Amino acid sequence: MRVTFGELVVDDVSSFKVDYATFINSKYVVSLDVVEYAAKKAVENWNRGRRISRSLSIEILLYYAATRQIKDALKLGIAEGKNRVAAVILDESRMAEIGFTETEFRPEYDVDSVIEFYGITDDEIEITGVEKLPLLVKERIALFSAFGEVAK
Repeated sequence: MRVTFGELVVDDVSSFKVDYATFINSKYVVSLDVVEYAAKKAVENWNRGRRISRSLSIEILLYYAATRQIKDALKLGIAEGKNRVAAVILDESRMAEIGFTETEFRPEYDVDSVIEFYGITDDEIEITGVEKLPLLVKERIALFSAFGEVAK
């Protein structure tokens, strides 16, 4: 497993199904370290038989989203057209067939979208500061991993 950043063009989201990688919209990527943390938690629990989905790639997206609801986790995924994404690659050999191109990671997340998605409160931001947003997201993932759902 490898975590990286790049671009991907998707013609039709409904027919774009891959089981060898997970893609997370850059709008929600607070840090590649947080993506890697979620992916490791997902793989760890998957290997223990504590699975939520039938696909490891979806499992990783569920952990990054800190939810058991696939429809909610997919909000963090790709859209039609050009996508800037974090990629959790499970099988390197198949990435060329979908036209994924690696690029340098530069944080470009939307603070308000991240805060809203994860249900981060004004008090949390006041206490920690917005620069600690990656730690707050990581906390949501840790709680999800331990308890199976995070109240939002």
